[in-house]
Amino acid sequence: MHAAMAPNTVEAKHMNGLSKHFSERQVIEVVAVISLFGFLNRWNDTMATTLDNSPKSFAAVQLASQGWDAGKHE
Repeated sequence: MHAAMAPNTVEAKHMNGLSKHFSERQVIEVVAVISLFGFLNRWNDTMATTLDNSPKSFAAVQLASQGWDAGKHE
């Protein structure tokens, strides 16, 4: 959660908590995935990337009742 915030709010205690459950290599992979998806989310939102039909259809059916809308990603 803290790695996905802007600005990043990760502290040593968060990394220490991860190291209790994951190896150093696994922590690196977890942080890499968080960072990659943070980049992709910002890129896609900025560029208003069009959603593929399959996930757009799924979201329309499953999430419409929750207020989901494709918005600028139509």
